[in-house]
Amino acid sequence: MGMQEATPTQTELRERVEALKAAKGRLSRRVGDARKIDEDCAPLISELQVISAELKNLQKALKKQLNETAAITQTWQPEQPFIPGAVLNQPESPFQIAVLSEHPNARGIVQEYVHRHPAASLWHTPEIPDFITETCRHRCQYFYALDHEGQIRGALPVVQQKSWLFGNFMVSLPYFNYGGVLADNRAFAQALIDRADQWRKECGAAHIELRHTSDEFSELPKRTEKITWWLPLPKDATDLWNSFQPKVRAQVRRGEREVSGIAVGGVELLDDFYRVFARNMRDLGTPVYGKGFFANLLKKLGNNATLVVARIQGKPAGCAFLTGSGKRMEIPWASTLREHNHTGINMAMYWKTLQVAVEQGFELFDFGRCSRDAGTARFKQQWGAFPVPLYWHYCLPEGGELPGLNPDNPKFRLLIAVWKRLPVWLTRIMGPMIVRNLP
Repeated sequence: MGMQEATPTQTELRERVEALKAAKGRLSRRVGDARKIDEDCAPLISELQVISAELKNLQKALKKQLNETAAITQTWQPEQPFIPGAVLNQPESPFQIAVLSEHPNARGIVQEYVHRHPAASLWHTPEIPDFITETCRHRCQYFYALDHEGQIRGALPVVQQKSWLFGNFMVSLPYFNYGGVLADNRAFAQALIDRADQWRKECGAAHIELRHTSDEFSELPKRTEKITWWLPLPKDATDLWNSFQPKVRAQVRRGEREVSGIAVGGVELLDDFYRVFARNMRDLGTPVYGKGFFANLLKKLGNNATLVVARIQGKPAGCAFLTGSGKRMEIPWASTLREHNHTGINMAMYWKTLQVAVEQGFELFDFGRCSRDAGTARFKQQWGAFPVPLYWHYCLPEGGELPGLNPDNPKFRLLIAVWKRLPVWLTRIMGPMIVRNLP
């Protein structure tokens, strides 16, 4: 009875596949050269067919082994994350609506309320309207509901953006993915919205945009074109790695071979971060925030903000801005230089950010918003993330229409095309003056 032939290992299969690919390439070139001089190339074609058939079979075998390995090692898988509602079901009580600027001593209890509300984000904290006022010179009002026992029962930060170029409107909150109402029940929530809408009328603003992750104000006009992506995180990065599909792991490894280092830090990385970010925004046709915007935000957020810079041949080629609060880490901004995208730098950089999130004890990674059908949505989904609908509700005057101030609006196509052709140094001067007035 003969001995059974050993099954090739994954390494052996990969080496054989690479060798066959090289041989196939050489034969293809020889066939091309033979045809140019009318030489008989039938033997070469026959040999090429044999190699192609073997290569196809080996690739199938390798894929099967990878899938079997993944099935064995995947002991942890992310589950659909819970999306908390902005409006809770707490008992009603007598209350009043106040403005934080008129009662600065209430700042501490407002902060505590935001920290304990399940739907709150980092951007709901009172520091963020302060940052926007200081950095972008916009008017902000922080409304809150206060019951007769002195307890905070709801909060709503609102920013007015007013310019000759884009008009007069309000957002909760601009620049960031989250905002809107936080409240203990519907009565508090409605009173906060009514008070904010009163301010809108006083200022002659066209609308208020309230950014939510739940449709609890379905009676209001809304937009639903945008989504974000949330990925639950395990306690160990190895479990997360094993949950990825083999293709994703292979792309990460390829990127890691190409990059010369990925730095994680703070303001000391700001120059490198901004060099990549400004260039990428120009290439996208989007006005860029000033470097001072990020410097001030880093200072305001302190330990809740982190910069990541990936390098190729020692030069910055990818960057990310991370924020962390509560159980969630978010990546509101990330960029890579287009000429390096073929290297897989973005895969290596995102894997590094996920490792950072796990190491720092976060339970959820937020990949940030995008359009539902965008290529960026597919990029985020491949990591195992789940789509989270974004509901942007609007307070409008009677007969008012939903705003069309977004880059998908056809009337901005020409401006975007022109912007892509401007030198980066000029966009770094002009961009901050424009983008500060965009939501």
